[in-house]
Amino acid sequence: MLVQPLQGIDSKARQSSPLNIQPLVCALIFIAIFAGCQGGRYYLANRLQELGIASALGLFLLGTWRALFQLDLRTWLAWFVRPVCLILGIMVVSSLAFYLNYGGNPLYSFFSAREFLLAFVGPGIFLLCRSGLPLSVAERIIQFTLIALMLNYLFFYFTLDLKSLFFSTDHTLSNLVTYDEWRGFRLKPPLFAIMVALMAALISLGQARGPLSWVISCSILAIAVYIWSIVMFRSTLATMLFSIVLYPIFFSSKTRLPLMVVLCPLVILLLPIGFQVMLDVFLGSDGGAIRSKAFGLAFQKIPMHPLFGAGEDNAYGATYQDIVAPYFYPDDIGLVGTLYKYGVMGAALYLFMHFKIWRRLWMANMRHVEQNGRIHPLLWGIFMWLTALAFNLVLNPGLAYAQGITLASTGFALASLHLLGRN
Repeated sequence: MLVQPLQGIDSKARQSSPLNIQPLVCALIFIAIFAGCQGGRYYLANRLQELGIASALGLFLLGTWRALFQLDLRTWLAWFVRPVCLILGIMVVSSLAFYLNYGGNPLYSFFSAREFLLAFVGPGIFLLCRSGLPLSVAERIIQFTLIALMLNYLFFYFTLDLKSLFFSTDHTLSNLVTYDEWRGFRLKPPLFAIMVALMAALISLGQARGPLSWVISCSILAIAVYIWSIVMFRSTLATMLFSIVLYPIFFSSKTRLPLMVVLCPLVILLLPIGFQVMLDVFLGSDGGAIRSKAFGLAFQKIPMHPLFGAGEDNAYGATYQDIVAPYFYPDDIGLVGTLYKYGVMGAALYLFMHFKIWRRLWMANMRHVEQNGRIHPLLWGIFMWLTALAFNLVLNPGLAYAQGITLASTGFALASLHLLGRN
């Protein structure tokens, strides 16, 4: 009499489905990218970034655990060991460099560089998609996050008192707003997310196959354009337009490579002129005189620690403003600031990773077009963003900071998955 009930219970247990963690994974992706692209900078002094870092680490650990039982050891090691060595290596070396150069507690500097932990979002997405998460689901969450970032910006632009924030004695508040005479007070936007969303929506609009998709793409594009009319970043817009124009000429197919090689000498000849124009705009903008002084000071200090740089400072000890000058912020002086902060080794690593990610995105875009006959909007948007960033690389090494770290890591993961033919 006991056998049947036990058999029934065992049968029901075997038929029960495993725990569905997809909603949790989607939530972690959203939080990590939203916070990494500085969506939470307008409230609680950007404390949301800490939750974003925790979400990125959660994605990575969850993906690592699931992939351990489903992927071959070589792939698992490549996407576990390499990210850990790269990310923690940057944080450890930069904190030790500052300690050896200027003393203080290296642990404070280590945690001061914690925004690099956002880079774990890409490996986490890759491992989870290889372990069963549909790539289409991950891409929809990323697209939704980009839209949420733009709407979040508009909400705070219309609700915050920008003038009061600009003159606030709390630097976490005053740092949210910029001002110049012809553009007035402007709330700092999640710039890179807007760039990707704008270009992805542009392609989606051109490829729309129905009224609903056309309306959605047009609405997203209109929001991005409206935000751009607020911030009016002319040089950034110029690099975006330049990248879009160059895409069909050079980057749309491997057959374009010979043309690129032929025109390389001309590009090399024009580089000094282009750099001079960008530098004039950069130094001629608001705060240009201070940036010019900061450039001079950086060039004086770089020979003092050329290999690994000054290192990562922290708020609990000597800062760059104490060491160099009150107005000296390496983040504001482009690649020269990166060279000062991380040395020749750090700058070389930055350039290597920038073009490695760019090449992976380029190859994935070509593969998708060859296989499907149409451009993948999100992949293309990230590729065009990184291309535009390359033209402004000397003045804006964006991949060294939270927004760029998050989007570049995500783009590298998506490109890798598309090259593997994952759906």
